[in-house]
Amino acid sequence: MLSERAARVLNRGTTSGVIGLAAAGFAMSYDALHSLALTQGVPAPLAWLWPLVVDGFIVVASLSVVRAVADSRRACYPWLLVLTFSAISVVFNVVHAAPTAVARFVAAIPPSALVLSFELLMRQLRQQLSSNPAPNPQANAPQFAAEPAPAAPQLNTQQLVRTAGRQSMLDKARHIRADQERHGTRVTGKTLAGLLGISDGYARRLLREIDGEPALTT
Repeated sequence: MLSERAARVLNRGTTSGVIGLAAAGFAMSYDALHSLALTQGVPAPLAWLWPLVVDGFIVVASLSVVRAVADSRRACYPWLLVLTFSAISVVFNVVHAAPTAVARFVAAIPPSALVLSFELLMRQLRQQLSSNPAPNPQANAPQFAAEPAPAAPQLNTQQLVRTAGRQSMLDKARHIRADQERHGTRVTGKTLAGLLGISDGYARRLLREIDGEPALTT
């Protein structure tokens, strides 16, 4: 198994080889496509753009394939564009070549080698990504046992409502009694019941609570 350093050197060599093949294939194909554009009536000031449109599109689509592989996405559409324009480049190079089998075979090799070298690069990149998965920032984080949250006290809702209402009524009774006593009037259970709209028995219990006496149970 290769060491990490050897793998890096090999990867750099493969990448450099792909770039070198791309440059050589583009240079060899450029003259043939340029001459073909001139013979097919493309104006001379624009004929130099024709090889850039064909072979340049191959380079752009190939870079899209590299980006898709690096992002772990499917690259079907970029690969379709690479194969389509590579086939166009091969056909045009063959058409411009001399009408012999050897000449046509020689003309077809540069664009074909370019596509196949990119496929090798894609395989190498996929293998590298699968062997070196993206680090998970949570993987090295210290793990702490989660402490159970303190249980919330179980409250009797009806009891709370009853207590709150009782306390409110008691406060009202206390204020009424204090106000009446300031005017020199003694509050009775019946008077308090009429003012609060409660029963006489309940009013008397409130008065006993105000006086500090224990309330009677019903």
